[in-house]
Amino acid sequence: MNLELRLKEIKARIEEIRGLVDSETDVEKLSAYDKEVDELTNERKAIEKKLAMRGKFEVKDVIETKSTEETAEMEARGQALKEGRTVTVTADGVLLPEHVDDKISPYPFREVSTLVEQVHTVNLKGGETYKKSFVKSHGTGGLTAEGDPYTTAEPEFGYLTISKVKVTAYAEITEELEKLPAADYQGEVLKGVNIALRKKISEQILRGAGTTNTFKGIFSANCEALADATDLELSAIDENTLDEIVYAYGGDEEVEGGCVLILNKNDLRAFAGLRTAEGRKVYNVDYKAKTIDGIPFIISSHCKAISAASTQAGEYGIAYGPLANYEVPIFSGVEVAKSTDYKFKDGIICYKASVFTGGNVIGYKGFLRVKKAAAQSESDSDEEEGE
Repeated sequence: MNLELRLKEIKARIEEIRGLVDSETDVEKLSAYDKEVDELTNERKAIEKKLAMRGKFEVKDVIETKSTEETAEMEARGQALKEGRTVTVTADGVLLPEHVDDKISPYPFREVSTLVEQVHTVNLKGGETYKKSFVKSHGTGGLTAEGDPYTTAEPEFGYLTISKVKVTAYAEITEELEKLPAADYQGEVLKGVNIALRKKISEQILRGAGTTNTFKGIFSANCEALADATDLELSAIDENTLDEIVYAYGGDEEVEGGCVLILNKNDLRAFAGLRTAEGRKVYNVDYKAKTIDGIPFIISSHCKAISAASTQAGEYGIAYGPLANYEVPIFSGVEVAKSTDYKFKDGIICYKASVFTGGNVIGYKGFLRVKKAAAQSESDSDEEEGE
């Protein structure tokens, strides 16, 4: 056998296998190639040893540096496959290159109650705190004899104040997030500060204390239009709750329409969960139309749940009335400013957003407020039964 010829054949086959490996993606085939290279390498070494012993040439002349490095790489790859490890052959081979999606997955749940979108807003850009009047009642005409004075029937007015409130939000991002990524982090931050403003306004519509730089919320003791209103107290959500709320609101001449129920999600669950003795639902809760027996509802986390044991007696949990009875004046548009000066050395970009607005109940007794009733003691229950 011609050893020199066989050595050339072995070299040629190893080169051929290297060319195949560069485009191969099948792990099993790669393993077979590495096994073949191992066998050819062992045979080559044996031939080179024999030729060296014959004095034809020295082994070091045959094993070049490049060949040694490539052989070591092939052997390492083969060993990795035997151990079950994942090996990247080429950038578009077995493993895909890293990919960055240019879309940011949004927060999947609503963060702002629809209440903020449905109250009555007025554009007063450039304005300031202002006073507003409302009608408390109209007089009643009388039967007047000849020559007697006419019956006085003047309307009674009330007055309220809507103060300017500054609502703000602030956020920071690194300059890398703005300039380098494919995803629009800057756009998401700008969206976030707007959501933050709306969340605070939504909270203030219900819970604003009516003090300096706050709304006069529906549950505030400082609402002038609700000063004469009588709150409804409930200890639980039961089969009579909706009727009690509907009939407690408004005047003596009409069951008022166009009203909305503002409540906690857990109280909505309590309405939906009520069953008759026969197992039928007491209330028809339509989640698509957002109604309870035809009465529209709005969920707000700023309402305490009447149905929750943790809600303390006297805490407000439900409001009922037309949303047009709550007014939110817009004294300025939303202003968003960007700055790189504050943390220039740190490479931080700052965003701040602000809006001047306010809010107050503008309709006399415009909302019925429902609060958690105190727990009834056993002695009280016994007295009622005795009566």
